Amino acid sequence: MQIEIEHLGKTYDGHDWAVHDLSLEIPSGSIFGLIGPNGAGKSTALRMVATVMDPSTGRIAYDGHSAGEGQALRTTELRRRIGFLGDGNPLYKHMTPAEYLRFFGQCFELPPAKLEAAIEQVLVTFDLTGKADAQAGALSKGMRQRLLIARCLLHEPSLLILDEPADGLDPRGRSDLRRILGRVRDQGVTVIISSHILRELDDLCDQVAIMQRGRLVVGGQVGDIIDRYEVGRFVYELRLLDGSGLAAAQEVLSRHRVLIERESVADGLPCLSIQVQGGEAMMAEVLSDLVAAGVKVVTVSRLRSRLEDVYDRLSEDRVN
Repeated sequence: MQIEIEHLGKTYDGHDWAVHDLSLEIPSGSIFGLIGPNGAGKSTALRMVATVMDPSTGRIAYDGHSAGEGQALRTTELRRRIGFLGDGNPLYKHMTPAEYLRFFGQCFELPPAKLEAAIEQVLVTFDLTGKADAQAGALSKGMRQRLLIARCLLHEPSLLILDEPADGLDPRGRSDLRRILGRVRDQGVTVIISSHILRELDDLCDQVAIMQRGRLVVGGQVGDIIDRYEVGRFVYELRLLDGSGLAAAQEVLSRHRVLIERESVADGLPCLSIQVQGGEAMMAEVLSDLVAAGVKVVTVSRLRSRLEDVYDRLSEDRVN
């Protein structure tokens, strides 16, 4: 589903704007990331796109079909094509996951045979088969979050909207979510996702938009935004076997003009947080020279994404 948002606005009191003059184009079959601090207007914008809230101004078009300014967007046909996970969605704690999914599947009027097959599929996809008959209130926070996302995909939507879906998921759960969203996109579904974990969005999204104070600050292809703000640096953490290689490491890093942001100790091992200009190819070259110089590198981990650098740079100029 292709989404066109034109001059979208929302005010609750007629004076202050939660979202103001927001215009975006989201291609069909893409993953679009919405970034911004709390209070930026992300959740309000997502609710309007999900048709659970009417805009005060502007229009939203779904595959070219739209309602005019101020008119209700809610239609049964459109809502059947949307899967929406909002902020703070509760579960019915006395229902089992299978009962919960069956209830929502019936709300979408899925035929019984198709519904049971869909329930089985999403339980497997989200690793909830073993908890299918447990009460939802007894599930862990991560399992409850997976169940909420599973509900959004039950009816095979063409537009999936997720507001902070990684909340409550452990690292494995977040990795699984990325894999699932990639697979959903490959099936032609358009995904709109908001997150504060910018590293999660860096290599996942095709396009992103950064919002502050209800307004769009910057939007477009991830690579184009990074190039526009000249963010060609990566931040890594090097863990060394012992302190004897620190001097040699510092010499190699200085030769490559690598900035050492911080020196620390983790699990008894010396660590260097470094900023590398030139990306992963440059990091590979630096690592090769460190090993050649006799520096015993235990691990290399990327700490910060380039989207975080863009966001930090914009935030320095705009106080929220």
